[in-house]
Amino acid sequence: VAAINITKPQHPKIIKQLPPNEQNDSLSILSDCPENVESPSNVMNINNSQNNNKKYFKVLLISVGVLLILGILASVAMGIYALVYITRTTVTSTTMTTTTTTTTTTTSTAAQCYSYTTMNDVTRLATAGSGYTSDYSLFSTGTWIRFSGAGGTQITTSSPGQYHCTAQYTGWYSGSLPSSGETVNGTVCYTYSASSCYYANIISVTNCGSFYVYDLVNPSISYMRYCTV
Repeated sequence: VAAINITKPQHPKIIKQLPPNEQNDSLSILSDCPENVESPSNVMNINNSQNNNKKYFKVLLISVGVLLILGILASVAMGIYALVYITRTTVTSTTMTTTTTTTTTTTSTAAQCYSYTTMNDVTRLATAGSGYTSDYSLFSTGTWIRFSGAGGTQITTSSPGQYHCTAQYTGWYSGSLPSSGETVNGTVCYTYSASSCYYANIISVTNCGSFYVYDLVNPSISYMRYCTV
């Protein structure tokens, strides 16, 4: 059986053509559309730029505010430091003044500060020349001596050298002096020849606040003498 090929008839496409008056209206509508209408992408870019500007402005305001706060805090801290420093300085000055006054006015209650023998002899001065004066048998234990006047107020604390104080052996105090109100035992050295401590003996010294008193012993040989300044 032979196949039968049936072909459908092709209908021609009908293109409707607008009348001339409608064509003109369409062209008129197209011509009325604005040529510079921005695309959506351009609108988004503008919005993003505006948002970024706002963010930058906010950041700038926050930064300025932080700097102002830090400046205020720094000023307050400096003010507190200055106040504390001034207060400490005032307290320190007051303490020093009080201490100095107390030290100056302190007096000893030791009995020897009120009962002593006064000696005023210019020949005993460390600056006096040579001689043969001696303290060999002058003092007795328990008799406190206060040097005063032109003859000096205390035993010298440095060696005057040989042949001074109108003696051959010059006595000088090499120990530590006591604080106010205290009594200490110290060494007296006698300078002779090339030695600044050729002989030595122990004495007692009391600090009575504004002067010293000494419990002196007799030197061991003749021509030894305690020298004063």
